[in-house]
Amino acid sequence: MSYLAKLARADAIAVVLQMKDDGYVTYVAHNLPSETSWRSGAPAVLLGKAFAERVNAEVSGGVAMRLADGRMADAIAVAPVVWKDQLVGALVALVVGRPVGPEDLAGLGRVAELVGLELAEANALWRAQRQQQDAETKLKANRDLQAIIHRERDPNQLLERTTAQLAEVFGADGVSIMLADAQGELSVRSSKGLSDAAKQDRKRIGEGISGKVAQTGKAMLLSGHVQGGSDPTASESMIAPLRAGGRTLGVVNVKHHAAQEKYGQAQVDSLAQAASDIAAALLTAEEFQRAEEDRRQALVLYELSRFATLGTDPGTDLDSAVAMLADNLRHDAVGVWAAEEHHLHLRASTGYGDVLPSDISTSGSDTVLAQVLRERRSAMAAYGMSEDRPDWAALSSTRFLLAPIGGGHTGVVLGVLVLGRATTAYTDGDADFAATLGEYLAGMLQKSASGDVLQRAASNERRRIAQELHDGLAQELTGVVLALEGCQRALDRDPSVLAPQLAKAARDARATLSDVRQYMAALRQAEESGGLNLPVAVSRLVDDLRRQSGLHVDLDETGTPRDLEPFIERALIRIVGEGLRNVAQHAGGTNAKVVLRYDDDQVVATIEDDGKGFEATELETAEERGHYGIVGMRERAEGVGGQLVVRSEPGRGTIVRASIPYRAVAEEGTPAWTDTVEDTDQHGAIEDVERGDKASFLGRLFGR
Repeated sequence: MSYLAKLARADAIAVVLQMKDDGYVTYVAHNLPSETSWRSGAPAVLLGKAFAERVNAEVSGGVAMRLADGRMADAIAVAPVVWKDQLVGALVALVVGRPVGPEDLAGLGRVAELVGLELAEANALWRAQRQQQDAETKLKANRDLQAIIHRERDPNQLLERTTAQLAEVFGADGVSIMLADAQGELSVRSSKGLSDAAKQDRKRIGEGISGKVAQTGKAMLLSGHVQGGSDPTASESMIAPLRAGGRTLGVVNVKHHAAQEKYGQAQVDSLAQAASDIAAALLTAEEFQRAEEDRRQALVLYELSRFATLGTDPGTDLDSAVAMLADNLRHDAVGVWAAEEHHLHLRASTGYGDVLPSDISTSGSDTVLAQVLRERRSAMAAYGMSEDRPDWAALSSTRFLLAPIGGGHTGVVLGVLVLGRATTAYTDGDADFAATLGEYLAGMLQKSASGDVLQRAASNERRRIAQELHDGLAQELTGVVLALEGCQRALDRDPSVLAPQLAKAARDARATLSDVRQYMAALRQAEESGGLNLPVAVSRLVDDLRRQSGLHVDLDETGTPRDLEPFIERALIRIVGEGLRNVAQHAGGTNAKVVLRYDDDQVVATIEDDGKGFEATELETAEERGHYGIVGMRERAEGVGGQLVVRSEPGRGTIVRASIPYRAVAEEGTPAWTDTVEDTDQHGAIEDVERGDKASFLGRLFGR
């Protein structure tokens, strides 16, 4: 540039380019500050003429542009830089202390020709380097695409990865792969850069441009706006068929939004070849997936056979089977519903959340259940996340497949198998295998339903005793341990306070021993033959409470006493005992009352106190805080077909009422209660613990 300045007899010289977004910018210069601007005054006017009219022009005087050497230029001249009729820039010369003459302007034009040649060579070199880089990039992208096609064995991953790679290979702003279903409808299975509306686009084979490409099997190049297209902003689009094995699987669509043309026949042929390779790989991946699915199904049936023949605990085996089905067959929800009298009961499940659904009536208007139960065949259903749905449809899923359990050989349906997925639809093949699963599960469900009633009752009794020990003795023993640790610290620090600490530890230990004896007596009573004499047992519990706590406790008995089944008496004794323990430990009152009432069809036990009471919301966190007393009382009442009502208000005490029918059944299933429990004697915040009301406090507290 210094040499060119001498040739042009200029004190400063610059090559200026016109950029789309930045206006006039300096490409290279001699003796000009880096901050020199061409956007105003005489420079902007002369550059405008050079770029618009391709003429040389000059202004002498009144310019006043500072040079890098500190001098001020008085005159300016501009000549366009042209190469093979293409305007590539402008050459600007600045002169100090004299005007620009005609010879200067002509010389500047000859220098501009030299600059045009230099710029053309630099541009050609840059274009060659750019083309080489683009070719290398596309070659690598094509290699990566072929690697994905030949190695990926998961159909969904294959579609997603090839879609992203096609966008890189063709420099596309949008790519989509549409696959045809069994009915010949094309839908988007994988996409990049598509709007939500375009993702929902569907075409039948032969309909629209994509449908025509799928029908004819010939690739197509489109330019400009396409009437009826899903993207009006696309400037060019290529559509190629996904064909392999003599059949068309779908189409692939590649498009861009740039103003200049990017695609030609070579790109169309390249896309057609890539689409053919993708189609072949997709068929291979689907075959591999089917083989893998067959392997998983065989393993599932083998494991179900082991559960049915070698399992020792039907309930646990059924839970394990449900978890295995969800894990191995990729279901988001699995439910085994046992058919009982006029309703279905959820026997084992996964994916239903913390709050399990209530029993379902089989006499309702549910057409899906009717198809499974009455016609003894599989059924499919779909529900949106915000749609109303039946209780068997887990909230974690939108697609469901139901199959009868049993019924294939005996004609008797033992229950319903419910399978759910979050988004993936079920196929006819899935329905056939679900029917097979139903037959395998029939033996396990029958085994679970026909288990020894006494053995299950004993198991439940052990669980209840464990709850009592956890909430009662465990806490009391913790208090004893803490008291003894306090004694140890007192011995080390201040022996004078040791005596009161030891006295407290002794009192706590004696109270715990008294509770242990009470539990042992209750267990001995449960093993005795014949009735337990409910009034006598309750009277002993009341006496124990008076002696241990000093509370004033009344016992009333109304109605005509009746002989009760032993399991009913055991349940009532445990409920009353737990209620009295709660009065002693938590109520903080001075008076309590126990009432045994014999009605015509049920026996009712009520425990009242005048303590501090509590808010109904405290029951919701009782189990989280380690208090299982209400849990045990509720389970004992429901275990013999009864129900429990808890009423309390702050400052007004607490009432616990257990109602158990005389014709109760010991642990043969939980009845689906439909009657509402009403407290006609008291008013306040009553919590109804019936199982049938999902919004009741036990529905929230115990998750069922």
